[in-house]
Amino acid sequence: MKTQKIIVNKIGSVLKNTNLNQQVYISKKIHAMEGQAVVVKVLEEQTKYGELELTNGLMSKIKKGELIVGVLGERKALAGIVGIVPKEIKTGDVLNVLNIGGVIGKATSWNKDFVNLPIPVKLLGEIIVNNKNLNIHDSIQKLDSILIKTVPLIVVMGTAMNVGKTTATVKLIQSIKNKTKLNLVAAKLSGIAAQKDILAMKKAGANQVLSFLDVGISSTINNHGLVVPAAKTIINKLTKEKPDLIVVELGDGIIGWYGVEKLLNDKEFSKAMSFNIMCAHDLVGAKGSYDMLKNLNLKINFFAGPVTNNTAGTDYIENILKIPSQDIRYDTNKLLQVLKKKGVIKYD
Repeated sequence: MKTQKIIVNKIGSVLKNTNLNQQVYISKKIHAMEGQAVVVKVLEEQTKYGELELTNGLMSKIKKGELIVGVLGERKALAGIVGIVPKEIKTGDVLNVLNIGGVIGKATSWNKDFVNLPIPVKLLGEIIVNNKNLNIHDSIQKLDSILIKTVPLIVVMGTAMNVGKTTATVKLIQSIKNKTKLNLVAAKLSGIAAQKDILAMKKAGANQVLSFLDVGISSTINNHGLVVPAAKTIINKLTKEKPDLIVVELGDGIIGWYGVEKLLNDKEFSKAMSFNIMCAHDLVGAKGSYDMLKNLNLKINFFAGPVTNNTAGTDYIENILKIPSQDIRYDTNKLLQVLKKKGVIKYD
């Protein structure tokens, strides 16, 4: 196989488990497959949505002319970019950076409130390691079909992107760690590869944090058949650490493209949930999520997110839906009291 040695400037965090360094070997032939590691040259810069998350979790501005390593993939983000992997790709084709983690694809639509223009990049070649093209999906582990659940599982979900799921997860972890001595672990079970949410959970006090990327999946968008076994595998891995409590975030919305509905429809996963926190933007989202989970024989235990920013939302949620709610960005006392009353956590 004919290869070329090349020095790259940056490696996206989607490749954090590959141990690549700045010197890589590329082949001109490119396999148009999700998860394929590629080198691209940046053609333009952007001030809005113009950074790359590196393998160490740090953010770095993407500069014109830089050589970046990412992976081919797709995205459907309501508050971001929609992109695909073209059926045929060749060296010199122009694609786009689809997310901060370094997923590369052809942008077909984007939310102009968040993205001026998806950064265009020129394909230089695919990564070769040990005479074989590098595809991170080749390292997908054997996934579990059965969930081993022995400790309380708190699930944070939302009606869409940007409704406060990660904020709620981080505040929850911080509050529990401040109040208790519990061995708390956490995970993100759906979404697209990036480390910022994982690192935020770790910084908040979770003793171990995993995501779907840690079992070899770059995104759950086209992997709905894998999202349930991947989630069970991650929870089982965390359970082996003998924690007192597991907190997980479901990326994207309960209706969306990343497989959250598959998880909620799985009887084993839904039965394992000890406590559900729903983040919603408005009352339509709150009532809709309430009805949707009720149809699945699931109950929302607490509401958070923008709908709880003042009593216009919390009055309706608590008086009509009869579910406790709170803007937990500033005060988590009510949430902790509800968790304590339900026996999910214990503290004096």
